[in-house]
Amino acid sequence: MAIIWSQWNWPDSLAFGWMLMLWFVYGRFADKLPADDVAPKNLNQMMHQLRRLWMRRMLDRPERILDSSLTGHQVNSTTFFASTSMLIIAGLLSVLGKAADAHAVIQSFGFAVISSELLFELKILGLIGLFMVGFYKFTWALRQFNFACTLIGAAPLPPVESMARDRFADQAARVMSLAVVSFNGGIRSYYFAMAWLCWFIHPLAFVVANGIVVLVWLKRQVNSRSQASVAEYYDATGG
Repeated sequence: MAIIWSQWNWPDSLAFGWMLMLWFVYGRFADKLPADDVAPKNLNQMMHQLRRLWMRRMLDRPERILDSSLTGHQVNSTTFFASTSMLIIAGLLSVLGKAADAHAVIQSFGFAVISSELLFELKILGLIGLFMVGFYKFTWALRQFNFACTLIGAAPLPPVESMARDRFADQAARVMSLAVVSFNGGIRSYYFAMAWLCWFIHPLAFVVANGIVVLVWLKRQVNSRSQASVAEYYDATGG
């Protein structure tokens, strides 16, 4: 442990702490599901309310083939990313086995900061950790989408009493939105992994890359064309 701390300097510590803070703060902003009587503040929250509307309308349909197909598409997408995460982890473990050669290549770049081979290996391990987080997020999202499929299959047939309709729509939409929250968390691990690559060049580059990633996410959540379109439709539904 003492050897590790001797290789770890304060710029690396600040850069790593900056990434963790952004991960936590943005996650709190983007993943919090709104209460039923609270206006949504970002795109994710509006999508949760629209899923409630979807579940209500589903109860008017005696056949739920369309709803099952849409949920199945989400399951397929999540499975793809979970499998891809395992492949990336396997590739990074191979790089770790050839860390000396990979470190020599990075150090040959004139713009890369000089670092020890031990610190390089720690950064590779951290990158593996990011994709492991992504894998667990995607697999948990997959299970939750399967729960949502079960709820769709168990949904009552029309006509459905108003109170029962609202109760089912609220809970089914919440399960589906929680699955999307997990899926989004896995996607974020990919984005942070892209920023993490800049750490091999310089801690400052890592700080800037993380800041750019979060700014891009914020723009998409509160000031993008997709957000504007969803917000316009959400308002049209009386939300």
